[in-house]
Amino acid sequence: MKRAFLVTLLLLAAVPAGVVQAQTTEPQYLRLPHRFQIFVEGGGALPTSPSIWDELWDSAFSFGLGAGASIFPWLEVNAGFNTMSFGLNHLQAKGLLGYQGIQEVEGGAISTSIYYGSARFIAVPRARTNPYLEAQVGYFSTSADDVIIEGVVDKSMESVSGMSVSGTVGIQYAMSDYWTAYAKYTYTANLNGDFAPGDLLQPVNGSRDEPKGNQIIQSLIVGVMVRF
Repeated sequence: MKRAFLVTLLLLAAVPAGVVQAQTTEPQYLRLPHRFQIFVEGGGALPTSPSIWDELWDSAFSFGLGAGASIFPWLEVNAGFNTMSFGLNHLQAKGLLGYQGIQEVEGGAISTSIYYGSARFIAVPRARTNPYLEAQVGYFSTSADDVIIEGVVDKSMESVSGMSVSGTVGIQYAMSDYWTAYAKYTYTANLNGDFAPGDLLQPVNGSRDEPKGNQIIQSLIVGVMVRF
């Protein structure tokens, strides 16, 4: 009983000591005058609009990398690249195509690449845990694999490209003076009203009006940044 009591006292004594130590060491993070950073990131991208793209295509893995510089303690500018590929739900697509055969529908994946520049606004400069907002403008290119039925190309979609704009809210955590981890939510609008994923799902015999418009993507991303 006494031994348990002593162990409890030691634990209680250790907690404040650990807190004091953490409070003492935490301000040391991000005190070095870093100027540049490189980063790599990945996560899930959700097709959002047009509606048929949201309903018939699966989520994608988004991969990105980039580099940037710290202009002020509260402002960073970055340049980067993201790529993702959204797979077609072949089971649902088969019904819309009106295909009654035995073989599976193939193809139909939609791939998007984005090249961008961004400004990141840091809420609490040099803090270890830090929320931020980021505005991003760039160029996108989207293309689609042809839909293949019974080994024959049946449907295709015109590639589109244009301006890409995004808004991001995120939080970053300094693991050391050089390494920072972050997580973010991004809403991206790829501005080209001719994006028409429904062209890949026109009936085998006949045609059907499908919605088209700007390509909207929502993403949940985690990444690692190295500062130097």
